[in-house]
Amino acid sequence: MTNKFMVPTVCPKCSGVMEEGLNFEKDLFQLSDDYVIEEKERVREYWQKTLDAVDKFLGRESVGKRRVGPRLAVVTFRCVDCGYLESYAPPAG
Repeated sequence: MTNKFMVPTVCPKCSGVMEEGLNFEKDLFQLSDDYVIEEKERVREYWQKTLDAVDKFLGRESVGKRRVGPRLAVVTFRCVDCGYLESYAPPAG
């Protein structure tokens, strides 16, 4: 079974054109607009499934989430007309 990620080309809110871009971390956001971001510097958000978890260590109990499964790079698209952002975590591969 092949999972093909369909790139959104039409905005679901206003039917404008969607374009792909990156969400920048603070450090890259502060660079000048003339700076060329190399592939190795690209910083993407990642999505990963989590499950509720409880951990006990040295008598202290921590309640939270535990990461499970693969980390998936988040791809974000922006409508050139209304500015709507839509993010996806397509299957790896």
